[in-house]
Amino acid sequence: MSEAAKITIKLESETADFIRSEVERGSASSPESYVEDLVRRDHERDQARRGLDVALQRGLDDAEAGREMSLDDAFDSVFDEFGWERPQR
Repeated sequence: MSEAAKITIKLESETADFIRSEVERGSASSPESYVEDLVRRDHERDQARRGLDVALQRGLDDAEAGREMSLDDAFDSVFDEFGWERPQR
């Protein structure tokens, strides 16, 4: 686990009340852990989106370079990869 750093933020009272109520409800053990979890999930979602952006660009680059296949061939490839029987067309 990495070293903890302290950051102080000011929240509108309505937001602070919401966080406190979530802690009381058992969503987190403390306001700090509640906010930290939200930030961690946002960071993970951002990393996943960036990964999708890279994959999409790779696909666009492949198509532009002529490295493409028909939809039927793509489905055949997926079914073969997972060892599934392809339904009759």
